[in-house]
Amino acid sequence: MYQAVIVDDEPLIVDGLVKAIEWAGFHIELGLATTDPQAALDYILANPVHIVITDVSMPGLNGLQLIQAVKAAKPSVFCIVLSAYDNFEYARTALRYGAENYLLKPLDPDELSDTISQIISHIQEREQLNTTYGRSMMTFRNAFTEQWLKNLLSNGELANKAQLLGINLDAPSFTVAVFSCPRGGETQMSRFFDLLLQYLPGHYTGNFYFETPLRLVGVLSPISCREPDAGAFLAPILRAAASNGIRIFASVGPAVQDSCQVHQSFHQADRFSFLEYTGLPFVFCQEQPGLEASTRKALEAYDGGRDPGSCFQEPFARFDPALCCYYILSQRIAMFCKKECELQDRNPELAATLALLPLSPKSGDSTSTQDALPQDYLDFTIRFLKDSDPLLARMQQSMYPMVDAVIKTIHEFSDKDISLKTLAARLNVTPSYLGTVFHQQTGYYFNDYLTDARLKYAAHLLENTDMKIKDIVDKIGFSSQTYFNRSFKRYFDTSPIQYRRDKKIGALH
Repeated sequence: MYQAVIVDDEPLIVDGLVKAIEWAGFHIELGLATTDPQAALDYILANPVHIVITDVSMPGLNGLQLIQAVKAAKPSVFCIVLSAYDNFEYARTALRYGAENYLLKPLDPDELSDTISQIISHIQEREQLNTTYGRSMMTFRNAFTEQWLKNLLSNGELANKAQLLGINLDAPSFTVAVFSCPRGGETQMSRFFDLLLQYLPGHYTGNFYFETPLRLVGVLSPISCREPDAGAFLAPILRAAASNGIRIFASVGPAVQDSCQVHQSFHQADRFSFLEYTGLPFVFCQEQPGLEASTRKALEAYDGGRDPGSCFQEPFARFDPALCCYYILSQRIAMFCKKECELQDRNPELAATLALLPLSPKSGDSTSTQDALPQDYLDFTIRFLKDSDPLLARMQQSMYPMVDAVIKTIHEFSDKDISLKTLAARLNVTPSYLGTVFHQQTGYYFNDYLTDARLKYAAHLLENTDMKIKDIVDKIGFSSQTYFNRSFKRYFDTSPIQYRRDKKIGALH
């Protein structure tokens, strides 16, 4: 369990924060919730606290002073600032002192939940990151970069935070690159990062964050229009790394012209990042033609009970076979792990099978690739699915009965107020135990899984019913339509209205 401390001089605010979100769903226990900032500081200094949520304006020791004292003694503690004042100077000071986010009162529980989710996703990895890269790893710039490329910021927030950091949002273009290396390659990744930073000055600017010690994500922007595109710029760097014994895979998204479209480049680069396991040295993703809705349904139709060849023969003949192959692989890999970079840890057999992809390097050659025919892609896809079917079946059968019960209840969508606490009460276990077992068995934190399931069900309702969006929001259990719209766009890379419009148009063709 992780530990959090809440401090605000108003008792009603403290009580509201305690009840605002389901802390156990994030594997968090509240160590202290108090109106006394000095008592909070004493507790933080004496206990293994991970997260501090504090008001700015308090008598005696104010929130900014509290953060400063906490960060001086325990730099790894994450701090969230609350304030009733939308004051730029307050925000800048809080961020300079090391706050992770600045939230305004009255607090939106969904915004707090989002912030906590982002913080928790880093805590487990940070000890190793700190060992490898130093304590400055989780700076505000790193957190901002992640929020930027995952489309977690409004246009106003993006502009304000970029201004704080001196980031040019008017650069000629923006390209996201995902760099990864094999297990045990933390030192190699550190060496590669140093090498990459040597090449950037005078050519490109870069903003980076480490998703894991083995996975570096960056937004690259050329200094001027005269610079080569990001693919051409990175190719010699990757070759230099290889010649120095540094094995790095790079998945590079397409360039976008608007800083608000950076998430589109990231989505493409991340989508192809599983190709790390094929042995390819890098992949430069160009804009790929979209697959028709009917084709996507055909590619997703295989459920292990039919011959995959009969499902895929027609789509592979009509569309780019490589694109069809990658789409199916991405869908199947997502069943085994939430992040494709986790595949080696969760299913090394599948990672080994991916090395047989038709476009793997020729023997003894790390740059050239074998020619692949459409039938090669189809044959490989069928083999991959057949190899993964028994693994998927075993994984599903091995889940604890209580995890099966939780998943079944979630997907019934009959209880919009479902929570880890209510489910734990039904199963006669504690919320913390259920949350731990659920995470162990699925790889998801309960709240993240619930949000994913709700968004996918919302997409189903948008595509197959004429329900109003506000009614869908109420049915699936989101607290506000604004938060639903933001979450949906982040997940599907489009708004709910546009998603429904595109599906309706696709059904007509």
